[in-house]
Amino acid sequence: MAEEKKKSKIDLKARLGKTSMGGAQGAAVPLPVPGPQPGSGPPPDGGAGAVPPPHQSARPPMPSVGGIAPPPGISPGIPLPAFAPAPRPQIQTPPPKPTAAAQTIKVEVGEEIEQERRKASKRTALFAAMAALIGIGIGFVAGGQKERGDRGKLAVEGAAALEKDVRTANEKMQELNDKLAAGAEQLSKRSFPAQLSTELGAINIPFDATNLEGKQVGSLPGKVLRQVLAYTTAVQDLNKTKDSLKNVLSAAQAPVEKAWKEQDEPVVNFSVVFRRDGDKTLAELVPNKAPFPFGKDWPAKYSVTRVERSQQGAKEVEKEATRWTKGDLAGGDLQALPVDPQSVAGLTSDQIALKLRGAIRDINQLLNGNKDNPATETPGLLKEGDDLANELHKISLHR
Repeated sequence: MAEEKKKSKIDLKARLGKTSMGGAQGAAVPLPVPGPQPGSGPPPDGGAGAVPPPHQSARPPMPSVGGIAPPPGISPGIPLPAFAPAPRPQIQTPPPKPTAAAQTIKVEVGEEIEQERRKASKRTALFAAMAALIGIGIGFVAGGQKERGDRGKLAVEGAAALEKDVRTANEKMQELNDKLAAGAEQLSKRSFPAQLSTELGAINIPFDATNLEGKQVGSLPGKVLRQVLAYTTAVQDLNKTKDSLKNVLSAAQAPVEKAWKEQDEPVVNFSVVFRRDGDKTLAELVPNKAPFPFGKDWPAKYSVTRVERSQQGAKEVEKEATRWTKGDLAGGDLQALPVDPQSVAGLTSDQIALKLRGAIRDINQLLNGNKDNPATETPGLLKEGDDLANELHKISLHR
């Protein structure tokens, strides 16, 4: 028994010594708790005074300190003493510093990325602009097509309206042509067309620049547009010429009828009188106040109308003249010589009738064209109007 106790003590000291060495290294020594210790034998079974072992609850194993596991039965809830060595912190090795080349590559790669980003941004903006332009272009084209379609539709409607106006104008021109033809025939028979002046005043060719308004003539084919403009100008000129002829007819009836009468029985309408101007002798052509028949006896004296000039101005005065037969022309009383009617035909009313017939002929050629000379042949306004109306009708069929 004594040896066992001694061995038990020795073992306890050995354990304590090892613990003290561990404590020197900073490990906490847990306090012993009641209960059997390792190395001690279990109590003898059935021995007198044997105390049954208390119920031991399962505890998690305690961590080792300094590589030494705590003795069995020591409670893990008691901390190690403060002088126990702290665990060495694990020093992590820092990553190696990148080299200059790596940094250069990184920078270069970064710049490339930025450049690509900028390029991508520009491309995105460009694509967006292109998309917008395409959208605008599509809208413009669509709008332009619609506008052209609307204008084309208006042009077709305008062509139909112009066709109607041209045909109406042609009908009036044909009426004018018929009236002029009848008047020219009367004049050729030395019968004055007194009614023609009134008829010309009632006829107006209803076509001018106002007929082109709102008709979209600018959308017509070039050939048709030129025809429209030429026709408009020609009709306006025709109306002016027709009005001039009407005014001439109103004032020409009496002189023309007198001229026709005098063609059968010529009369002396003019005489020549003489006067002195210093050392010079001058002749004046003056009208006879009362013309006398050329083929009959001439009067010895008759009245003439001459112009006298004074400080107050010039005025026509009636003077009695003696028909000259002999002697000094400029001396004494006023003397006059009768003038042959044929020599002054251009100054008589007969010339008015010739001009009147010429004016009617000119209008007739304007309406029906000039067929006398192939080199200067013209189709005539009536033919041009019919051709224009047919062209406009073709365009109007596209509705």
